[in-house]
Formats: sequence, C-alpha cells, structure tokens
Amino acid sequence: MELTSAERREQVIEAAIHEFAEYGYHAAKTAAIAKRAGISQPYVYALFDDKKALFIACQQRVREQIMDAFKSASRPADTPHQALAALGANYLAVLINPDALRCQLQGHAASADPEIRKHMREGFIEVFDLVQRLTGADRAAVTAFMATGALLNVSAVLELPDEYAVVS
Repeated sequence: MELTSAERREQVIEAAIHEFAEYGYHAAKTAAIAKRAGISQPYVYALFDDKKALFIACQQRVREQIMDAFKSASRPADTPHQALAALGANYLAVLINPDALRCQLQGHAASADPEIRKHMREGFIEVFDLVQRLTGADRAAVTAFMATGALLNVSAVLELPDEYAVVS
C-alpha cells in the first residue's frame, strides 16, 4: 500500500529527528534523512522547502510531544503544586526518547539562526504558558518546574547517575 504525502511527511520528520539529534542542524545531511526514511532526497524537498523548514518541523513535533504529555496529565488538583507534580510525573515518559531530547537541545544550539531562535523562543513561551494554564501555578513555580525539566533533559541525554539528577 502506497503512503500518502502526509504519511511520508511524518516518516521524514521521525527520521530527521534521529539525524538532527545525532548530528545537529548544520551537520545533518538530507541524504541521510532520506535514506533513513526510505525515500529519495528530492522527495524530502518536495515535502519541505529546505533543511531549515524540516528542522523546525522536527522541533515542533518534539514540542507537541511535550505539550501532549502535559495535557494528558492535567487533572483537577487541590493545589498548583500537586498539578505541577502530575505534569512532571507524566513528563518522565518523554524522557524515554533521548533522540527527541537531543533534537530539542540541538534546536537551542542552532539558535544563532534568527528563524530557529524565534521558533525555539516561541515554543518555550508556549510550553511555559500551557503549564501555567493547566496548573494555575504562579510564574515562579512554573519557572522552577521548567528549570527542573531542563535538568532532567540534560540528565537523560547524558545518562547521569540518579544522584546527580535528584530534584525535590
């Protein structure tokens, strides 16, 4: 059965997340992404205007996975602290995919590019505001929550021993 262009697009994004996670924005090759996705390199450019558009699509996908994890954990809670704890517990499922985390970190690393920086900044604000809306927590509590998430991301990709990633 032939895949639709939307299905191929999804396949390319998943392949690209792995390539960008390993090689970063500048060193990743669209030929390697195409090979991983099982398509021709020209077809990558039929689906995405350029490598930057594909990179931003990957960053968007990772952001959506994080936001979906938070949304699915959102439940009425007695306190904002309890609501944050529920979101944090659900975030642990995101940590299972180190390629997604590495890809996100590569987005931060590539932020010297104004378009990528804009996308990454808007994404951070979108996630921050979502957490605040879902939990009712104040900005200081959400800032601490996001900082803890950053620590967990780095801990996961570096495979740090638990005692170096303990959060309270």
